[in-house]
Amino acid sequence: MRLFLLIFTLLWTTNLCYSQDIYTVNKSKEFASYLFKSGQYELSAVEYERLLFMEKNNDLLKIALVRSYFENGELEKAIKRTESLYTSLSDFPNPMGELYLQMLILGKRFEGFDSSAENLPIDKEKLNIYELHRDIMAGNWAEAEVKIPQLNFNQPSISGLNRLSKQVSIFKPKKPWVSVLMSAVLPGSGKFYTGDYKDGIFSLLVVGGTAFQSYRGFSKNGASSTVGWVFAGLSTGFYAGNIYGSAKAVKVYNQNFWLEIENDAEDIIRSSY
Repeated sequence: MRLFLLIFTLLWTTNLCYSQDIYTVNKSKEFASYLFKSGQYELSAVEYERLLFMEKNNDLLKIALVRSYFENGELEKAIKRTESLYTSLSDFPNPMGELYLQMLILGKRFEGFDSSAENLPIDKEKLNIYELHRDIMAGNWAEAEVKIPQLNFNQPSISGLNRLSKQVSIFKPKKPWVSVLMSAVLPGSGKFYTGDYKDGIFSLLVVGGTAFQSYRGFSKNGASSTVGWVFAGLSTGFYAGNIYGSAKAVKVYNQNFWLEIENDAEDIIRSSY
């Protein structure tokens, strides 16, 4: 009888401990999910790492862990952690494969994308969209312009990227030599060419004002006029600076256009993930 009671007690205790352990794991999963949903991504990553230690083959935990790093802005860490969780690309479940490609695109790891895309279990339509995103992030707008009409415009990001593609197709870069020539003829007009009217007017007034003061000095005192020579030097310096600034303004204008396009494209792509 004592032996029976001992065996029963051991079995009951083991079962109780097991039940408590399951309860703890489930509660930990709920807590990790709460941390993620409340935007506490760094803490949710810590919790998911702990859970993965207990359930090493749980794909849902792996995806949640990587997404925690991703949402926390730790893109490189998220990519490296993904690669450490699976021995080969064929082992990736579909959601992890998509997340992996998204991270490679946003991280501008285009070689990694190209070598991985065809080997991941991803729907062809989705893959076409990711390839478009890859081209745009790499600045291949000519390729994107060809691909966009072939895609489903009901997909997130496509209509926005199509709008940007049209802006790129009609964009005419400003030419530095045109700006320099304009400013050489009429100071400040090269700035007008780039739409910088305020700086253009300022350049015109400064160069014109100093030139006029130099003319007055020479008219009053002749070639020996100190005032005339001082303002002539100032006017020449401002004139040369105006020409240089006009060429630089064109470069800034063109760079700002592409920077705005790139930022808008990244925002559209990121918001679709």
